[in-house]
Amino acid sequence: MSNKPRKKLIHKLKSKFKLVIINDSTFEEKFSLSLTPMNVFVAFSSFLVFFASIIITLIVFTPIREYIPGYTDTRTIQLAKWANLRVDSLEKALMDKEIYYKNLLNIMHDRVEYADTAMMQEGSKKTSENIPGGAGKLEQQLQKEFEQADNKDALEQLSEISQAINAAHYFAPVKGVVTENYNATEGHYAVDVVTKQNEPVKAISEGRVVLSTWTPETGNILAIQHRNNLLSIYKHNAVLLKKVGMFVNAGEPVAVVGNTGELTTGPHLHFEIWVNGKPTNPEDYINFN
Repeated sequence: MSNKPRKKLIHKLKSKFKLVIINDSTFEEKFSLSLTPMNVFVAFSSFLVFFASIIITLIVFTPIREYIPGYTDTRTIQLAKWANLRVDSLEKALMDKEIYYKNLLNIMHDRVEYADTAMMQEGSKKTSENIPGGAGKLEQQLQKEFEQADNKDALEQLSEISQAINAAHYFAPVKGVVTENYNATEGHYAVDVVTKQNEPVKAISEGRVVLSTWTPETGNILAIQHRNNLLSIYKHNAVLLKKVGMFVNAGEPVAVVGNTGELTTGPHLHFEIWVNGKPTNPEDYINFN
């Protein structure tokens, strides 16, 4: 009994029909075609598959896909990639600027802390003050981190910069007697040079003034940005002769020796050199005698 309905269905699918086209006026047969329901189903399915293939091909391989919601054109994708790269570059440049200004602020307020990219990324906020008469635990810890932080590449880069500095000629900002030497362990990143009051302070090399201000601790401060990422700082001046943004030549007077600020006991120049954002001994490059 179950096979009879199946046989009837197969028989109907295979039943033949004839499609005839006749001239309406003469009743002449113009075209005839024998069909079965099976043939019609197969032909219709094939047409749908072919039509779908054409549509998919047009969407994938032609610009028509740009007009379909949800698809993005190639130019937009390229612009997005370019914008992403630009954001990364700007983020790095901004971080470098933040490090630069952080070091400037530390110098201006006579702090012994310095910042580099690794410390900024790790969110290090260690800060300490330069206290006369000895270094505290925080200064000693900072000095230890300072000695251990540089990797091989950083040391090589600093060595190349130091060689470039040594190869150049630098003017002595003043001539006099060095009463306190550079001592990183005690947090004294400078040399103190005693000379006559009102003696002109000269730029060690050509550069541009990036800081010209006054603070209670160190009085009148002036900082000059030179080539090779070198920064020179002059503190306790009586008078500042240059303003921020001015370009100065090597040996040009930029200030006058004085005794301004709380952290001074007499007329002298507190002179610092920072290379690549890190303090260095000025006596390695300049003879003050």
